[in-house]
Amino acid sequence: MSVIEIRHLSKRFTVDGHTLEALRDISLTVEKGEIYGIIGMSGAGKSTLVRSVNYLEKPSDGIVLVDGVDLGSLTERELRKKRREIGMIFQNFNLLEQRNVIGNICFPLEITGVKKKVARDRARELLRLVNLEDKETAYPSQLSGGQKQRVAIARALATEPRILLCDEATSALDPQTTKAILDLLKEIHEKLGITILIITHQMSVVTEICQKVAIIDGGRLVEEGDVGEIFASPRSDAARELISSLPEGIRKNRPPESVQKRYPWKSGPGEVKYE
Repeated sequence: MSVIEIRHLSKRFTVDGHTLEALRDISLTVEKGEIYGIIGMSGAGKSTLVRSVNYLEKPSDGIVLVDGVDLGSLTERELRKKRREIGMIFQNFNLLEQRNVIGNICFPLEITGVKKKVARDRARELLRLVNLEDKETAYPSQLSGGQKQRVAIARALATEPRILLCDEATSALDPQTTKAILDLLKEIHEKLGITILIITHQMSVVTEICQKVAIIDGGRLVEEGDVGEIFASPRSDAARELISSLPEGIRKNRPPESVQKRYPWKSGPGEVKYE
C-alpha cells in the first residue's frame, strides 16, 4: 500500500527574472513502512522534493498524494491538519532556544490544543524513546549536536505521525553520532512501524538504513529501486559517482556489510548479483 505517491512533479522558481527548474517530471512511490532514501549531490533538488511531500513547497506541476489524498486539493486548514501526520526533522535541528527540551517537544501539541498535562506526559514518553530522560529541563544551548537531533526527532513524533521526513538530518554530525542517530531511526521504525523518507547526499547513510533509494541529478529522477540492486548494477552516472564514495565496496567489488546483511550476496564467474 502506497503512503506517498508523487506523479509528474515539477517545481520552478523565478530568480532575478530568470526561471530555474529545480525539479523536472518526478514520479515515485513510497510504500507503507518503508525506509526510503532520496540521494543526490548538492543542488540536485532533493530538499525541494522532500518539502513538496508536505506541501511546504507547492509544486508548479504534478500531484502529491499522501494516503491517497491529493494535497493540492486541500484547503489551508485541511492541509495543516494533514501535516500532523507528517513529522519532519532538519539538518540544523530548528529547536526553540528559549524553550527547554520538554517545552520543545510539547510545542507542536500545544498549538493543536492538547492539554498541558497530556502534552508533557507524551513528551516524557518520547524522551524515554530517544534516551534523553535526564535532559528534560536542559536548553538547546546545553546540548550536543546529537542530543539536539534526538530532541528534534522526539518533537517530530509528538503528534504521532505516520510519516517521518528527514532532510539531511545527519549531515551536520560526526560519523559516530551519525551512526547513533541512524540506529535510533531504525529502532523507531521497528517499534512504531512508521514510514521514513530520508534525504541525504551521503551514500553511506543510504546503505546503512534504507531499503529503497531514488537518485536525483539535475532535478531529474535518474534511477530508483532496491538499495542492493542499485549497488550491484548502477545504471546512471550519478549512481556510479555516489557509490564511488564507498571505497571499500568498490575495491572489493562487494557491497558494504550493512547492505550484505539485508541483501544476501552471491558472486560467480562474470556475475555479481543480489538474491
